[in-house]
Amino acid sequence: MSRTISRAYVSAAWSRNRVDAEDQARKYCRELIAKGKLPICPVLMFSDVFDENDPETEKKRRKMCDFLIKTCRELIICGEPDDRVNEEASTAREAGVCVNMLSGVL
Repeated sequence: MSRTISRAYVSAAWSRNRVDAEDQARKYCRELIAKGKLPICPVLMFSDVFDENDPETEKKRRKMCDFLIKTCRELIICGEPDDRVNEEASTAREAGVCVNMLSGVL
């Protein structure tokens, strides 16, 4: 018997401090794993990969994030959403991906 693990894109208004953002992302991911989900978290995936101060690489990162959102079963909003989180939620809804709050999943 095969078992499918639901991919969940982790979206949040991340701290500008990368260490704090990564710590918070790990916490959210652990909580989702405990609920049997496979967290897809760009803050952890792309850490030290993209230069956040370069508009061109930021555009590439956003494009990759949008692609990842479309491959997930759901997008989980962690904490209070900001404009970027709302953009990611809109991308998810347009692609037919469920959008849930972390509090509703736990």
